[in-house]
Amino acid sequence: MPVYITPEKISYFIYMLNQKNKNANTIAAYSNNIKKLVLFLDGSELSKEQMYAYREWLNKSGLKKRTINAYISAANCFCEIMGCHEIKIELEHLPYEEFQNTMQIPVSNYRKIIYMALQNNNERLAMIIQVLCHTDLRFCELQYLTAESIEKGYTEVIRKHEKVKLFIPDVVLRDLKEYMKHQKILSGMIFCTRNGSMVNRSNFRKELKRICILAGIDETKVSIQNVKNVVLDSCPYYKLS
Repeated sequence: MPVYITPEKISYFIYMLNQKNKNANTIAAYSNNIKKLVLFLDGSELSKEQMYAYREWLNKSGLKKRTINAYISAANCFCEIMGCHEIKIELEHLPYEEFQNTMQIPVSNYRKIIYMALQNNNERLAMIIQVLCHTDLRFCELQYLTAESIEKGYTEVIRKHEKVKLFIPDVVLRDLKEYMKHQKILSGMIFCTRNGSMVNRSNFRKELKRICILAGIDETKVSIQNVKNVVLDSCPYYKLS
């Protein structure tokens, strides 16, 4: 059966992403990226051949391979939700060196970022980075880290419609409890704004970029994702006291 991308299907695509508990930033990125595919197709049918042609078109646009993979990932996700698994194509291969540079930052930079954040009275940033580095929590799951979960030593998150229990290392619990004392947090979310809402991802990125600049680190190579993948062998934790 021919597959065409219509406004109705895009709306359904966004609806299903919500049903799969994708975070707001992922949904926004995927819906924007699909517009690129719509532009390329220009009303024509979506097929595996067109997907390969789309990838080639993106390559000729001079985009970085990581960016191309983001567009292809969105297109593949659309195909999967629409039940057209056979149309999905593989992502661009990233050279090992580029993959390593993308996914990891040196421990020395991790230390500099934490130190500089503390020196600039940004305990929240320093603590979020420690949590992301030393636990399996994703940024969008920080909302599940509460004063109550700290007392239990673990938190529960929803992944693929199932509850997952994530334990918090003792050394992180120590710093979190110290942070809670400093911030006078007695209940509810640990990391939230003044009005009680979850910390915004884009604001976190801006804060992280600012601290990187102050620490003399190339901010273009430090993102939430490679903070998650920092190599922490024998890396000491920083006390917030």
